[in-house]
Amino acid sequence: MTDYVSLSRLSVSGSSTISIVDAVKGFSVLVEELMKTMKIQTRDAQGKPVVDPTAWYPLENYMPVYKKIETLLGGRGLEKVGSTIPQFAEFPSNIRDIHSALAGIDVAYHMNHRLDGKPMFNPATGEMTEGIGHVSYQPVAGKNEALVVCSDLYPCRFNVGLIRGMAQRFEPKATLTHGPHQDCRLKGAATCAYLINW
Repeated sequence: MTDYVSLSRLSVSGSSTISIVDAVKGFSVLVEELMKTMKIQTRDAQGKPVVDPTAWYPLENYMPVYKKIETLLGGRGLEKVGSTIPQFAEFPSNIRDIHSALAGIDVAYHMNHRLDGKPMFNPATGEMTEGIGHVSYQPVAGKNEALVVCSDLYPCRFNVGLIRGMAQRFEPKATLTHGPHQDCRLKGAATCAYLINW
């Protein structure tokens, strides 16, 4: 069982936050609602709220946004947000193929979160701070297949979009199935598992 720290102690990078806005930019009313929920203070030249990619935002203001997206746009909306994360969030520099892409999700997840104002991953030492769960990667020997197991803070359908998006950057025909035993956090399981084939 994963021990999670309180959301009040966590913050998320502005570069990750931008992915939400980009994913729902066609729904201006939803963008405004999300900006209010996240309590965004930064304004553009027209006075509209805008996410600062260099800022850090309280996770307790950020997480309710996923519920709003799911309520208004459904699971596909969450998948779209997840699929845009690789375009904006910080990722490790060693990503060169599908294996390093899937293995790098957990590092990227920790790179884009802070605990009590401190980064949760130190690239110089490789040290990772616990408290937000993990996105673990296991290649399947002798096959173009991998298992990714999520115990992170984000919704299942968001992870579907993120993992599929990362896989398809390097293997455009990669597919993702929720499995292998259909355990899902939506059904009360501790983790969600996804099988990726290419």
